[in-house]
Amino acid sequence: MKITRIQKVKYFWLLLIALLFTSCDLSTKWLAQNRLKHTTPVTIVSGFVELNYTENTAIAFSMLGSIESGIRKWIIYGLSLIALTFLGVIAWKMRHESLCWLVALTLILSGALGNIIERIFRGYVIDFIHLHYHYKFSWPVFNLADILITSGAVLLGILTLRKTEDITDTNPTST
Repeated sequence: MKITRIQKVKYFWLLLIALLFTSCDLSTKWLAQNRLKHTTPVTIVSGFVELNYTENTAIAFSMLGSIESGIRKWIIYGLSLIALTFLGVIAWKMRHESLCWLVALTLILSGALGNIIERIFRGYVIDFIHLHYHYKFSWPVFNLADILITSGAVLLGILTLRKTEDITDTNPTST
């Protein structure tokens, strides 16, 4: 199947967006390391949002944190490789879908790449955004890559629900 000019332009922009978002993620981590590493947390919204430098050697929400670091590193690399492969396969299968599906996958890919690059070159991921409610409720510290991954996943969920509704609405046997 030949790729049309419109598809080439679409893929170019998606690649550019992925590079831009990955660069933004890595830049914010660099800034966090250089500005926040040896300071007390910086309050953005009193009682709710602060910038607090942390080095996460585990994965999301410190999962796998109790596993020995040498083994944990290879588990994380393996899971990352599986996730990137899965994203690539899904992106390939979805390449003819609407742009929204590809944007969602691009957001997830951008965040995943940012975190994988950090793990490969630093051995950990820099997290620095901390949401809390006067420390009574505290969300784990996260970074821009986590926001990208979550946004992409939420968008995929919404698109999946809409697609399911479309299928149900067009199925004459459904009641």
